[in-house]
Amino acid sequence: MMKRHVKIILSLAMGVAMMASCSQVNDNSTKTKNDSMSQVQKQAFNQAKAVFYALPSPVETATMLEHLGVKFTDKFLHTTADVEKYNTTSSEALNLGIYTADLSFCALYEQNQAVIDYLATVKKLSERLGISGFFNDSTIQMFQSNINNKNKIINTISESYTQSTNFLDEQERTEIASTVIVGGWIETIHLTLNMLKDVDLKKNKADVNDIMLNQQFTLEDLIGMLELFKDDKYISQLEEKLKTLKTSFDKIHGETTIGQIETLEKSVMEIRNDFIK
Repeated sequence: MMKRHVKIILSLAMGVAMMASCSQVNDNSTKTKNDSMSQVQKQAFNQAKAVFYALPSPVETATMLEHLGVKFTDKFLHTTADVEKYNTTSSEALNLGIYTADLSFCALYEQNQAVIDYLATVKKLSERLGISGFFNDSTIQMFQSNINNKNKIINTISESYTQSTNFLDEQERTEIASTVIVGGWIETIHLTLNMLKDVDLKKNKADVNDIMLNQQFTLEDLIGMLELFKDDKYISQLEEKLKTLKTSFDKIHGETTIGQIETLEKSVMEIRNDFIK
């Protein structure tokens, strides 16, 4: 229900942004074509920002799984050894999102050495993308000093993740921010589906159904966000991948079953494998 309210608020926010855009254009008939295009871009940025704020972070999803008593396993995480092979902006952005999701799960489950390893990897990709100020040496030192303070570490991860995507948005690099978020969500749903396999689905059916419903809503929001930048060839390709995944999600009705989870995970794995190759 909370997510439904968020979507309603998001729709209203988008409507306000659109009306503001139209009124500014109408009030000044001397605007050039270039100025008009700039206004359209600004509208897209404002709408994307609204989506950023509405989407759940990897930490939120990991917390829901921990609440179900799901045990930690590192076998589904993306190996940090692969970080050096990402040498394009798109691959760096996708895998920054993926590694940040892994970092969030490790922190929540107090996997201290893994937290340090994933933080170093996130820092490296952040530097390549020009947002190193949010994952820097002082952040690593803070983690090391508070390694046994789970709440402190989780809060710092959440703040850094938000600040980094906000920075990209403010610098009109929203396409990159969108790519980071898509990578983070794909890893989050990948980990979620695999970890749910060890949950008693009937005993926890209400919680499991809530998790799956939230992820479905998130996917719809992501597709809507990418639609704003569909003129970008790479973003358009990402959107098509998520639309294909939505088809698999839409087949889930009523109580979630292990068969549905396994089928959906196969679809997610295909996309994830393409992201991390």
